[in-house]
Amino acid sequence: MTIEEIYAIKTDEYDWRKIPNGNRVKLGNGVTLGDRVKLGDCVTLGNGVTLGDWVTLGNGVTLGDRVTLGNRVTLGNGVTLGDWVTLGNGVTLGDLVTLGNGVTLGNGVKLGDGVTLGDLVKLGNGVTFKTTPLQIQCHPYPVYPYSLTHIGVGCVVKPIPEWIGEPPELKDHPECRPWSEYKLAIEFVKAWIERQST
Repeated sequence: MTIEEIYAIKTDEYDWRKIPNGNRVKLGNGVTLGDRVKLGDCVTLGNGVTLGDWVTLGNGVTLGDRVTLGNRVTLGNGVTLGDWVTLGNGVTLGDLVTLGNGVTLGNGVKLGDGVTLGDLVKLGNGVTFKTTPLQIQCHPYPVYPYSLTHIGVGCVVKPIPEWIGEPPELKDHPECRPWSEYKLAIEFVKAWIERQST
């Protein structure tokens, strides 16, 4: 069903459009789509979109900022999601998907090849990004790949080159000593990131 066909459906007293499969839909900024909705290719939805569970979006879809996707949503190739998007559990993203800054991914999300993750992206448990992201538990903080250019140690995220040597703020974090353990973990994570980039 096309967006034009959905817009042609008369709205009820609450501005819902009931589509043939029984779901109710709202379009435009602040769009709300019910469960199991299927939209075709190259669909553009406004900011503040909320999609229910088991929704299928075709290739080339553009979703605005602050989108919320339910569980088990499937997004095709080349989808662009704006900033501050939240994806539920078990979501599948196709190849070459672009996720904006501040995106939160639920547990068990599957990302296709060439997916671009913006800054501040949060990955749930069991997220697949080619291979499961490497995380090394040091004491007391984990070392992990924040992106293809940044490494996180606990809640501190820096570009990879800034982790080389002992960071100057280490004097404020005696709990991170000996730093040699973190240095070794950072080298492992850096090598893992380089493998993902090739």
